This record gives sequence, structure tokens and C-alpha cells, in this order.
Amino acid sequence: MQISTKFFTVVLLLFICNAGFSQSNFGFDTRLEDEEYQMENVFGASHTSNSGLISSLFWRHSNSLDRKNLAHYGIELANTRHPRESRQTTITGSSFVIGKSNYLVSIRPYYGREKVLFQKSPQQGVRVSAMVSAGPTLGLETPYYINYLGRKEQYDPNTHSVININGTSGPLKGLFESKVVPGLHLKTSMTFETNSTKNRVFGVQAGFVVEAFTRKIEILPEAENKSVYTAAFIAIYFGKRR
Repeated sequence: MQISTKFFTVVLLLFICNAGFSQSNFGFDTRLEDEEYQMENVFGASHTSNSGLISSLFWRHSNSLDRKNLAHYGIELANTRHPRESRQTTITGSSFVIGKSNYLVSIRPYYGREKVLFQKSPQQGVRVSAMVSAGPTLGLETPYYINYLGRKEQYDPNTHSVININGTSGPLKGLFESKVVPGLHLKTSMTFETNSTKNRVFGVQAGFVVEAFTRKIEILPEAENKSVYTAAFIAIYFGKRR
């Protein structure tokens, strides 16, 4: 499943329109007592255009610098797919990705800043902010194990025939055999917080992420692999502030 441009446009327009019609003093600082806080902790999940339905899980801690600016740090665990991945179902009902030899799992610690563009009125409206973050990436090139003639083996196009593959063994099978590939990542996004109170927060985040590794990641041996990945994403997060 991939995120289309139309889908992003509709989501962003809905939140922006809601912010425009539900907030008073649009474009001015409307921070009231209900919006005063010093820090927040949120957890979330995202869907990216180069992965599955749940592409990553993340945690973020933010500290208020002043009435309009926040600093944040956190960590994200993400999975990236090759654009040419295709899943096939076997006669037993199990499935596997044709030609896949490795997973790409990224561990992303990051630091960033958030700029509040529009505050919401107490108990209503939408708070809109812009975010940017960056940090190192610990890429794990994890073997993709298949069930082949009763054996669990990492897929090799030179020795394995597709007709004899009976499903996959899952990502945990090869986790401790992963090759570590260092890299860097950068993320820019807009956040839209609604139904938030002084103590609770719920929001949607949409933006783009770019990730670069020190070498090409061999996900599909017989396809063109690369060292730089870009994707659009949309995320939902929730947490507490004080």
C-alpha cells in the first residue's frame, strides 16, 4: 500500500480547513492557560510510501523553549521495503516475497525543533506546527529466511527455486545475524493536534523523510538496490504533557 499525492492533499486540506474555521484569532498567538506546558511525551505509529501499513513506531520527548518553539528528541524503529517487492501465496496459504534476501530495519535516534504556527483555543480547534529533525541511523540488513524443502534458509537466487518455497520464517529468525550499516536521516513534517488538553495530546503528522546509508542495502539481489531512500509519511501519535 502506498500513499498517493491525492490522499496527502485531502488529509492536509481537511486539517487546515478545520483549523481555519474552528479557531478564533487565526494567525495570531492565542495561547491561553489551557495551552501552557513545559514538556510532553508522545508515542506513535506511521505509514510510509515505501513500506507496509504500519511502517514504524516512535517515541518523542519535547521541551518548551518559549511560547512558540519546542526542542525534541526521540527514537524510531522503521522497516523499509524495496519498491519492486511482490508477495506470492503458496498452495498451503502461507506467503513470501519473491526474490527477497534481506530486510532493512532502521533504528533512528533523532533531535529536532518544532515551531508552532497557529495555536488552538481551549478545548477546540487545531494547533498547527512545523517540525524538522535529524540524526544517525543504525541500519540492520537482516537475512530474509524462507521455508525451502523443509529447511529454513536465507534466500539465494542462485540456489533456490521459487516453486519449492513454502513461506517465510519471519524477521526474528535472522535478527542476530544482521549486518549493521550506519547512515543518517532527515525528516520534515507538519503536525496537526486536535482534542488536546493541558494534560493529553493527540495529533496527526505528515511529511517526508530521507535516509542515506554508507553502502547499498541488498534487499532484492536481482534488482537495483540503493543506499538512499526517500518517502512520504503520515503518522498518528498520542501522549501526555505537563
